[in-house]
Amino acid sequence: MKEELYEQRLRDCADEICKNEKLKLVLIAGGSCAGKTTTTKKLARLIEKGGRHVDSISLDDYYRNPENAIYLPNGKPDIEGLGSLRLDLLQETMHLLSLGEPAPIPFYDFTCKRRTDAYRTLTPVPGGITIVEGLHALNPAICAKGTAEETLYRIYLYSEAEDGIDGRLLRRLVRDSRYRAADAAQTFDQWDTVRSSEKETIEPFVYLADAKINTFFDYERSILADDAIELLEKLPPEHPHTPQAKELIEILKPIPLLPDSAVPEDSLLREFI
Repeated sequence: MKEELYEQRLRDCADEICKNEKLKLVLIAGGSCAGKTTTTKKLARLIEKGGRHVDSISLDDYYRNPENAIYLPNGKPDIEGLGSLRLDLLQETMHLLSLGEPAPIPFYDFTCKRRTDAYRTLTPVPGGITIVEGLHALNPAICAKGTAEETLYRIYLYSEAEDGIDGRLLRRLVRDSRYRAADAAQTFDQWDTVRSSEKETIEPFVYLADAKINTFFDYERSILADDAIELLEKLPPEHPHTPQAKELIEILKPIPLLPDSAVPEDSLLREFI
């Protein structure tokens, strides 16, 4: 996909949102490394250009505190499922915002891994939009307290090349290496859990999306290939994902490389390099 097509899809969504006076909430969901952060910022700017005020909230701020964690059958705390969130607080927020009424917004401090008492009050501007971004944003359960469907606009982000390969794994490999000191083995081990969770928490609700946007760019493998190959080649021979790593290396080796400087400064791809 051309980067220009992604930008055009965002402009189309912004136009739809700005023209629909009933809309109050834009819900953006997508798997790991689908580009939710950048897309949220870009869409917010476009909507404001269209004349509507924008506020944003993240579902991450509704995580449960450790002492209130919900535990899975394997004895581990739920950190990615719907049970990881204070659903009661989130439902109340969604309901109030859909009515255009002030809502208390919590703050989750990832340093100490708990919500703080520093709630802020979000007071919707008449005619304004609140963008809600997060893993569970498409799940109807977050709007279970009578939130009017006509006030909602849902967007699903994914990253898929023409050959059907999910582009997000390469993005995550490079990002985790550059910014999280993680090697390929660590990323692959986490990826299994991430994908399993996505199949339960996102994919069943994709059909609800008003817009589906592919964030894969046709030149991104040329940007990511050198870093990705180096990481994949270091995967231990005994690692269960080594066969997959070898397949990816064979796909990437013939691709002509491009420097990071070829990526526009405001590109979504900047999230990962």
